[in-house]
Amino acid sequence: LLFIAVPTAFLIVIYAQTKPQSELE
Repeated sequence: LLFIAVPTAFLIVIYAQTKPQSELE
């Protein structure tokens, strides 16, 4: 599970930074 959870969480961080910040709020 760790080998899935780690890259997934990493992609979420990158995706959040790539998206407009206004979308998150």
